[in-house]
Amino acid sequence: MSKSLHRLTVKQIEATTPGSALADGGGLLYRSTARGAGKWSFKFVSPDLDYRAEQAAKGSNSFQRAMGLGAFPSITLAAARDKAAAARGLLAKGVDPIEADRRAQASARQRGAELARAASDQAMTFGRYADEHFLPYALTGFSNAAHIQQWQATFATHAATLREKPLAEITREDILAVLHPIWTTKGVTASRSRQRIERLFAHAIQNGRYRGDNPASWRQFDATLPSPKTLVRHHPAVPHDKLADFVAAVRAKQADSMAALMLEWITLAACRTGEARFATWDEIDLERRVWAVPAGRMKMRRDHVVPITARMAEILAEAKIRRHDVKPTDYVFSSPKGKPLTEMAALMLMRRMEPYKDYTAHGLRATFKGWAATATDFPRELIEEQLAHQLGAVERAYMRQSAYERRRPMMEAWAALCAGATRAGDMGDDLVTDGDEGTA
Repeated sequence: MSKSLHRLTVKQIEATTPGSALADGGGLLYRSTARGAGKWSFKFVSPDLDYRAEQAAKGSNSFQRAMGLGAFPSITLAAARDKAAAARGLLAKGVDPIEADRRAQASARQRGAELARAASDQAMTFGRYADEHFLPYALTGFSNAAHIQQWQATFATHAATLREKPLAEITREDILAVLHPIWTTKGVTASRSRQRIERLFAHAIQNGRYRGDNPASWRQFDATLPSPKTLVRHHPAVPHDKLADFVAAVRAKQADSMAALMLEWITLAACRTGEARFATWDEIDLERRVWAVPAGRMKMRRDHVVPITARMAEILAEAKIRRHDVKPTDYVFSSPKGKPLTEMAALMLMRRMEPYKDYTAHGLRATFKGWAATATDFPRELIEEQLAHQLGAVERAYMRQSAYERRRPMMEAWAALCAGATRAGDMGDDLVTDGDEGTA
């Protein structure tokens, strides 16, 4: 055996004074840390070009490195020699043993991550991804409870057969199995379901949860399913010549129905149901006679101000009488427990009114627009602004200067029509359409 290797004995190592260093030869070193205990290391000159380049970039000409081999006595002299021999074998091949160990560890970590990801993908079902990841993202900013419910129903009901399947394993055929049975019988539901499922997979692809083409995109089915029909659906609207009778019927139910009060408010304000349901007392300014709806509750995401007419003020007074100790944050139209009325409260009330069972609360906005556009001379931009519709740039600039006071005569005229006035004189002789009532 060469004298340059295996110079040490176990007895020498055990007897080494703490702080001393011994060489076994061939780069294997032992440093004593305590009586009978110490650490092994292997010193060598690195052949790795990347390491040499890093050292040169630091201004160092030294390419020597020390590789830890473990602690004695856990790592015996024989075991340390075996490790040193393996390192010398790598060096003979031009491989830095530290870099080889680093790459092996990195490869093991990558493999472990891949296995963990595969297990996670297997555990991440379509239903879990929809409920925990996609819907919280997609429904952010939704203010219409009915729309939220429809989106949730897509993934809970219409795509129920997909819920327990691993998301990563779902194919175009799985999606087709959901769509095909309802494609021709429930066309709108099927088309919207496909679009929402497509959005889910687009979200999953971008977030690394699904690999491959989107299995719900229309191009996957355009040669299999007939093109979806575009259906224009309008909310049935009470004709404005029947409006007074309708309002009278609603008022007849107000003695014991908060929903009836809200329904007349919706009619008089020409607002959306959700805007009325969640109205709070701090949005009401009776001194200025305005209702300020915050942007967060508006479809167009901008603040909206509604003039409060005399009859709307009466409704507010009646609503306040029915609730004790009203606080600013309380809902104007609330249940006995102080909660907002349900999304269906106004609609169900109309369905129980036989002559009006086929109409909808949202359709009252169309009633207002039809009356204002065809039976009055009020400017179109005033009508659209009252409905909180998106205006063109020129109209928006115009409305910023005119604001809600210019709409007040129109809304008082509308309130008069609701109360039974049929002639311009009954509504007031000055149905001003574009005058000087003041600005805000």
